[in-house]
Amino acid sequence: MLALGLGLLALMALLPGTVSVWMDEAGHTYLTDGERAPVAGATRLQPSQLSLGWQGRVTGEPLEPGLGSSDEDDRVTRQLLGARGDILRGEVKRGLAQLRRLHRAHPGRPDVAFLLAQVERRRGRLEPARDVLETALSMAAELPEGWREAAPALLKEINDELELAGEQGVSRAAMRVLQTDHFRIWYDHQFAGRAYGDRVLDLLEQARAALARSMGRSLMQPLEVRLYTRAHYLEAYRHRFGFATVGFYDGAIHVVSVRRPRRELLALLIHEYAHALFEDALGGHAPFFLNEGIADREEEIARGRPRLSRSEWRQLLDALRSETWIPLPSLVQGFGGLRGKRALLAYLESRAVIGMIEERHPGAVARWLNRCARGAGWEHALRSETGWDRSSLDAALRELVRSRFPSDPLAKLDSPRIKSERDASAAGAARAAKAEGLSEGGLARPPLLARDRPAKPACARGA
Repeated sequence: MLALGLGLLALMALLPGTVSVWMDEAGHTYLTDGERAPVAGATRLQPSQLSLGWQGRVTGEPLEPGLGSSDEDDRVTRQLLGARGDILRGEVKRGLAQLRRLHRAHPGRPDVAFLLAQVERRRGRLEPARDVLETALSMAAELPEGWREAAPALLKEINDELELAGEQGVSRAAMRVLQTDHFRIWYDHQFAGRAYGDRVLDLLEQARAALARSMGRSLMQPLEVRLYTRAHYLEAYRHRFGFATVGFYDGAIHVVSVRRPRRELLALLIHEYAHALFEDALGGHAPFFLNEGIADREEEIARGRPRLSRSEWRQLLDALRSETWIPLPSLVQGFGGLRGKRALLAYLESRAVIGMIEERHPGAVARWLNRCARGAGWEHALRSETGWDRSSLDAALRELVRSRFPSDPLAKLDSPRIKSERDASAAGAARAAKAEGLSEGGLARPPLLARDRPAKPACARGA
């Protein structure tokens, strides 16, 4: 869309007389050859402001960016579009690296700053997101009016979150901090003493060693871990989730603990440390179903449940038969909007697909992570290791579920609704993979990576 705005700017330079761009209250855009508004309520805009005004709603075929131009603005625009395309395809690490290079070279470009701030924010990196916007706003004289309005609004949201984290996330109680080569732990000093921190450090090292064995990776930098009493955790983070949680990862591990750490805490730490390894390798949370599947499976292994039970396979079969199956391609960007049984099903499908990958291609998950860490796109790396893409992976999992119940005649065929949803998801994934421009609208903020499933019955949690 920015490329289209630049195209209009070039068109204005070629046309005789005075050419003005206008937008009415309904979002319709007009070109006129004078200073007079074409309709009542229309506002005169600069072409560079159209990407804000349109908000991704474009009628007709999108215009291709001018890839042959050597103009510096066009070159930056092409690189920005390429970075955004990488992010939309789930190749966040590569797209983020390009955005950071662009911002260093062009700190006053509002489009670069705004997109980089959005990406940093959705990764839980609020301070870098704030710094990017403040740099752009410090050059406010060069910013179009629309960006001057949008950037402070986003900056205020980020500052509000930072203030809330400062007031509540650290807890109003005194905090004790322990630092090692691998971890930095924060916990309530009034809740427990030094021996408690030492026991937690031992559990964290156990988690790190377990995942180094299974996934072949460890973090090179110390990881921040914050432990809370349940009361402090709920006070700080109840507003972030629509249901009960016991932990999440947003660049740091946040978990509920008890005065005497138990194996339950080790399982939760393994789950969240797996998320940290995933983000370190891919640069983001997507594909979400593989991210949660890996973390869930590692947690269940720590609990002594390395495989799905027959009742869990039956739940998956029931989802196929009752037309409630969630196609895996629809779970790439997150589990947003899923609650109750639907959220539990998303987690169960995610764990089942990781188990299937490891059963048929032992060690493939670790090799896939390493490919992604070296810069390969996640789906390309998945095809290289397993032969599956997101859609064929979904088909293989459904077939595996059916094969577990060969005597059940209702398990053999997909329902029309499931087939329709799968086809629609595959088509949407194909469109996203071809995305090149900004015409698809702004990046939506995904949910935090949380141990955020609705509470299971006690028997299912092994409590």
